[in-house]
Amino acid sequence: MTIETMAEDAEAAGRLIGYGFRPKIRPARDSVYAALVKRYAEDPDFETLVTRYAVGMGLRVMAVTSRAGMVHTALLGSAFETRMDQYARHVRMRESRETERILYGITHLAVAALAFPRPEDLADDGYQGKVRVSSIDRLVRSVCRVLAERVAESEESQDPPAQAPELERAWRAYERRPEVAPTKGGRSGASATRSLIGRALAHLVDRGMFHQGRADSEDGEKIFVATHRYQVHVRELASTRAYAELTELGVLPPIAGAGTLRTTSAETLYD
Repeated sequence: MTIETMAEDAEAAGRLIGYGFRPKIRPARDSVYAALVKRYAEDPDFETLVTRYAVGMGLRVMAVTSRAGMVHTALLGSAFETRMDQYARHVRMRESRETERILYGITHLAVAALAFPRPEDLADDGYQGKVRVSSIDRLVRSVCRVLAERVAESEESQDPPAQAPELERAWRAYERRPEVAPTKGGRSGASATRSLIGRALAHLVDRGMFHQGRADSEDGEKIFVATHRYQVHVRELASTRAYAELTELGVLPPIAGAGTLRTTSAETLYD
């Protein structure tokens, strides 16, 4: 292999990784992207080059498919890692960062659980999860009620202890917020939970995790449709402890078929 060939391969690998930072571009609509994805799938040496190149940049390749394209995530400490202050600016956090972090965390967990409520849904590459702001809010409030009942039954104090499960520490902050807090202009106030959910979904849309589908024909509410890129990420989220806690509460809405998402014992994001 000549130096020129090696340089061309390295450039191709870098280009494929670069597509991962442009989540709204799909291989089906970009011939160069499609060719790189095909090469990744068929050429083991190129796959290794891309994977190692990504690691050197502080990234881990999660999936490369014709539907999702290049999906990578930042390694711990990477320059590409999305930090809380960056997320806070994007969703326009207005209050205590610690409180808001908890609120957004439980909201994102609920979005994932509603988008893929059964293990077969999460495993099916052709499945398209759909969510709406009202259903997410109802799920989180159901979680709040269940956790409140747990506290009452066990006669715990009003403030859960520090060693309590992640969700048990989060529910009170969410429960105190109103669903909608109309402003003088008739819009929902920024502190309302449905406004918070709307900002979280807008962030996911901007990252290519969802796209906004048609409004419901009956009530006109916006419906958000999950992309395959999001499905790839949720498969990893399903191994976290907090996700396990949420799916084990038994508050997901009735769905045809049996089962809820199963999780592993891995302790990662929420420890």
